[in-house]
Amino acid sequence: MSTKLIVTNYKNFKCGVKLNEGELVNIRFQPNEDVQIGDIYKVKITEILPNDSGAFVSYGNGDQRGFFKRINFPNGDKAHEGQSLLLQVRSIGSKDKVHLFTNNVILTGKFINLLPYGDEIILSRRTRKNLDTNQQDKIMDALSESEVGLIARHNLIPENIEIAQSELNDLNNQWKEIELNAKELNDEGLVFQNTYFDQNFVCDYSDKNTDQIIFSDNDRYERVKNWDEKLDSTFANLCEEMSNEQIEEVFNLGEKIDYLIGHNYDLPSGGNIMIGKTDALTAIDVNTGSAKRFDTNREAIQLISKLIKLKNISGKVVIDPVASDQNTLRKLVGMLKNEFRDDLSITNVYGYTRGGLLELSRSRNDRSIDELNLQ
Repeated sequence: MSTKLIVTNYKNFKCGVKLNEGELVNIRFQPNEDVQIGDIYKVKITEILPNDSGAFVSYGNGDQRGFFKRINFPNGDKAHEGQSLLLQVRSIGSKDKVHLFTNNVILTGKFINLLPYGDEIILSRRTRKNLDTNQQDKIMDALSESEVGLIARHNLIPENIEIAQSELNDLNNQWKEIELNAKELNDEGLVFQNTYFDQNFVCDYSDKNTDQIIFSDNDRYERVKNWDEKLDSTFANLCEEMSNEQIEEVFNLGEKIDYLIGHNYDLPSGGNIMIGKTDALTAIDVNTGSAKRFDTNREAIQLISKLIKLKNISGKVVIDPVASDQNTLRKLVGMLKNEFRDDLSITNVYGYTRGGLLELSRSRNDRSIDELNLQ
């Protein structure tokens, strides 16, 4: 299978696209906004909610407020009003909602994610899936002396552990610089800006089948290439430049992305699905066509799971399938779970509500396409 990663722009958004055999399987956008996921701020606790259910924080000049859920720390300490903390932007609030901050700070690399406030060495899900037990043990042994928390990413294999340890030193130095910048900052404000959208996209979505990493912008191409050449050059060797016109001519990206900006999608059988978004949840209705009920539901589950991942829908989702017998409905649950097996976000399929709706939830890692106003 041929996998292409394309780092380009769509309208006024930075964009990363993954294609398998020409089919769009993953896409991520970065809006041109002042606050980005991964930014680290020196914040001040301004208000702790009743029952310690969270706290509002100020993170800059003016009325810039965010929300911090975890005010009880692992060491037993508890946040208090007026306290200054180093927190990282975890998710960007939709509409009029505030941004969510976390003290589970992560500095991302190609092979290692550094958790400066952590104390565990963790193998990512994809690492555990890709490597056998002996390979996993070699990595754990090599990283065992770390004094802070680490996540071994899926790109890490025993053969490049020395390069990973060098990267770990760089990440540790980066964190020391962040702490120093925070100490020198008298008031609340930004201490680390996450400018690694392209590198993170390439790291997250590359796999063993990736044979091209294409850039439409020279500066972005040079940045990723130079960054990777300091490591093992596996990405750098795949990088190449193409103009926007060439990318569109070869891959037809515009049409693929435009398809996602909608709410009504036809099924091969003649039925369709309709997606509706509220502040509380996303509701998806399956309408039958001329095919049998099971075939309609099967097609719908495949398309729904694909669209949830591509549109980056998160939170609560309920699906109203075509009415069927109990055995068929149970099969749909298994099919849905299987479709999210390789999803980078954590997805939980709960089964049916008492009203017969198929319920799931998906962790939020970024804004959905419907929130980005791509029209």
